[in-house]
Amino acid sequence: MKALRKLTALLLAAALMLSLAACGGRSMKDSELLQIGEEVFTRQEAEIFALSQHNLYTAQYGEEIWEVALSEGSFEEYVKKALLDYLERLFLTDCAAKAAGIALSVSEKAAVEKAADALFNGLSEETREKTGITRELCGQAYARYAMAQIYFRKVLGRSMAEVSDEEARAMQLQIVSVSKNAGIGKAQEILEKIKEGTLPAEAIRETEGAAIRTETVVRGIYPEKFDTLVFALKKDQWSPVITLDNEYVMVRCVLAYDAEATALHKAEMEKQKREDQLQEALETYAKDITMILNPRAWEDVSLRAYAGLSAANFYDYTDPLNADY
Repeated sequence: MKALRKLTALLLAAALMLSLAACGGRSMKDSELLQIGEEVFTRQEAEIFALSQHNLYTAQYGEEIWEVALSEGSFEEYVKKALLDYLERLFLTDCAAKAAGIALSVSEKAAVEKAADALFNGLSEETREKTGITRELCGQAYARYAMAQIYFRKVLGRSMAEVSDEEARAMQLQIVSVSKNAGIGKAQEILEKIKEGTLPAEAIRETEGAAIRTETVVRGIYPEKFDTLVFALKKDQWSPVITLDNEYVMVRCVLAYDAEATALHKAEMEKQKREDQLQEALETYAKDITMILNPRAWEDVSLRAYAGLSAANFYDYTDPLNADY
């Protein structure tokens, strides 16, 4: 599932996908789900992933999860939409990898075959018959997945600006807030009391709408004027009164550099940069090709219909193929 979450985090422009009705190309068969350029991906291959999603959710929540109604449709519809987004990106990445001249090595092919054998052997005859999943389709699905991982590694192997500790710096702050109704004059009065030695809790005691909170912040949480003033503070130094949308705040620096929070934020920033790289690479490839979705084929897929079938999971066998980014 780690790879699934990573792939779905990549946001491609909605214009990449065209409906079958809006495109004047050849008619697609009921079993054909998606065409990218000249390559066609079938509903039966997609069912490998649909079955896995059914089994993942069912194992955690039980079959009753598929009866849950959400504000914008059923839970099944929600999962199917997210899964289709994922499949579009996976298939697009496979095509981009082939267009970039990527091919599986002997060892990578062996890993694909091993994974395909494990998944297919875990399917009962009933499951194979109802879904149309074959050993060939299992191998094809793992080959696409492996190609996508290699593509990720290739794209991420390009030079990327490193995030500095200062860019990612996290601070621990004490924030005294005063409502706009109290006025900026009251906020400045409170700040003066604090600077003269009054404890913040005592300084705000009789001011309605005033409060004290502690926060760990990084750049971008608050407006730029906040960052400019606050990230220049030294330990125990107070900022002037800062006007925000709904409050006035005065800020004390408790810790100018929170090492643990900075490291976590730096990792998040670097991950986002990597995902931006992948998005850019896929968009560059996709802008010159036609992608056609056949909605009829996807409508035929029912996650609830997998009840009682094999509890197989495509992602149980992907670890040897994953790109660790």
